[in-house]
Amino acid sequence: MFTLYGADIYLRTPKTPDLPGEVGTLRLVFIANRGTRVFPPPAPEAEPTDWPQCRYLSDVPVTDEQVDALAAHLTALGWQWTKLQKLFKNDGVDAFSKPY
Repeated sequence: MFTLYGADIYLRTPKTPDLPGEVGTLRLVFIANRGTRVFPPPAPEAEPTDWPQCRYLSDVPVTDEQVDALAAHLTALGWQWTKLQKLFKNDGVDAFSKPY
């Protein structure tokens, strides 16, 4: 059974964003750029794009409303997001990829 556990939210920014570590039960796990983890440090030398992937995950299942609240919270902080991908587990196994 697929169960929602978090979201990848892609932001429009030319630098690694300084984001809240937690929003409700969702916690910031990493920020990646072009599939390479850049947060938490250390980050490899790479030419970043202006579209970092920010992964928020929960230890417990979350609702669509909690993911919506995450997006609304980041918007209220002034971040412009361009894409949001919900992250599911299938029978407790991650159904999403991890960055390098």
